[in-house]
Amino acid sequence: MATATTKGKTFEEFRALHDPAYIVPRKIKAGLESLGPDAWEYEADFRKRCGINSPNVFAPYRAEFKEFCVEIPGKTTSRLWAGSKALANKIRGTQV
Repeated sequence: MATATTKGKTFEEFRALHDPAYIVPRKIKAGLESLGPDAWEYEADFRKRCGINSPNVFAPYRAEFKEFCVEIPGKTTSRLWAGSKALANKIRGTQV
């Protein structure tokens, strides 16, 4: 009886399963695409959209997407995520 030779998994497949530096930015990009260019969400809702529950997992990758993230000053700083850089800039321009 002949044995079937199966190919092992690639390094890319490993990264896609286990490397947060590979996984999280891809989830954020997908979240921005699904948000749409004319919409925004507060960060907690945006994290849910991305499928990232933990703020500690999300936070290290925020700077990579700073053009889409707007900090809203106040008693406590809140953040929102815009679906496009243009919308983020527009929101920044309206802050007093």
